[in-house]
Amino acid sequence: MESRTSVVLGLTVACLSLVSELAWGQDGVPPSPPAAAPPAPSPPQPAPAPPPPAAPASPPPPAQAEPPVAAAEAVPPNEDEMPNDHRRLNGRLGVTYFDITDLPIANPVGSAGGATVLPSPLTSSTVSAPVVGVRYWVSRRLGIDAGLGIGLAGGADQTVSNGQSTTVSKTSTTGVALHGGLPIALAEGRHYAFLVIPEMTLGFTTATFKPGASIGPDQDLSGFLLDFGVRVGAEIYFGFIGVPQLALQASVGLSYRRSVYKWSSNGSSSSDGTNTFGTNVNADPWAIFKDAVSATYYF
Repeated sequence: MESRTSVVLGLTVACLSLVSELAWGQDGVPPSPPAAAPPAPSPPQPAPAPPPPAAPASPPPPAQAEPPVAAAEAVPPNEDEMPNDHRRLNGRLGVTYFDITDLPIANPVGSAGGATVLPSPLTSSTVSAPVVGVRYWVSRRLGIDAGLGIGLAGGADQTVSNGQSTTVSKTSTTGVALHGGLPIALAEGRHYAFLVIPEMTLGFTTATFKPGASIGPDQDLSGFLLDFGVRVGAEIYFGFIGVPQLALQASVGLSYRRSVYKWSSNGSSSSDGTNTFGTNVNADPWAIFKDAVSATYYF
């Protein structure tokens, strides 16, 4: 009896379930599901661990200091790389004095009874023509010298006797000297340069002696000088006292000289020539304390 009751109850439940499903399909509204329990909160995620600190870059190994050079092994400074007065003056123009040049000229002669007496022997004097010029260093090793000397002299003698004035003209002389050279700097220091200078000088003189028509005819006087050779010496710059533009020069040389002077008057003439070869000395650089000095000033 109990088993039948269980079967009936099971069928009844199945029928009710089927009826409810059919009713849900017709209305389109499903039954509200029971409210679901809220999900449990997830546990907090642990903070990510900070990255490990980067290892500091290892510094480069310190450079090994070279052992100090012993005083005996110290390398001397290269003079070619050291500044000096001579290099500062490259490409600059200097005004210089090339010493006094004495140019030869014949002396006038006397007259006897209005007739010219031929000189025997012929004598000479000199015309002073100081040579002043320029020096220009084209490069560190090579320079150019150029100079000009001029000497002029003349005048008159005047005497008064018994109210009468007599004027006698002096012999008017003219001398011109031309100088050229090529200074070569073979070595140099901080305040000096060692020079070799091939050079040449040409000189000319002329004059007219007027004794007067009652005494004799005019006399023409002249002279010629050719001097060439080479000098060796030093140009000392005053950079050690803060004036590198000023330089003094001293040198010795070897030269050949041809000196000629000539006299002529009224168709008669006489001349004398001398050849010399030997050493010579230029101005002493310390002669500034006693006489002229060969000096150069650069601009």
